[in-house]
Amino acid sequence: MLRNQDFNSVVKPPKIAGIKANMPAYKVAWQINNCYGMNFALNLDWLKEVKDKPMSGHQHYFYQFEDVELNWHLINNKGSSAFFFQSRPMFDFLLVCDGDDIYNYFEKAVDSIRQNKFIDYIFPFDFELVKSKASYYQNIIRNKYFIEDLHV
Repeated sequence: MLRNQDFNSVVKPPKIAGIKANMPAYKVAWQINNCYGMNFALNLDWLKEVKDKPMSGHQHYFYQFEDVELNWHLINNKGSSAFFFQSRPMFDFLLVCDGDDIYNYFEKAVDSIRQNKFIDYIFPFDFELVKSKASYYQNIIRNKYFIEDLHV
């Protein structure tokens, strides 16, 4: 099991926003694709360990800005047996931007999504406020290996 402090010294924290939307994940991905020019595609399911229960699966959409090396994730917060971020159950989806966002693409994306009439609410919050980050980092590593396998 990976611990939070193991990652904090190595990886720069991502930028994250919670999304409220009363629609399935594929429609949320489509709406974000339309309003910010992304191309989210369904990737593999992300998994979260849940004490005394089977692993919780969460739908995951992925898009990469290759020019500036930003990775975007759209995660369904409510999984098969638990919330991905237990401390943020009020959000239906999580929009995550990994990488060095020197051009403030994350803030521009949030502003653009806020204008979409089909997205009820988007709220950026500090990743450091999330209590358990290990599942997130384990999935980032798993996702990285998956992408590398596709390019070999």
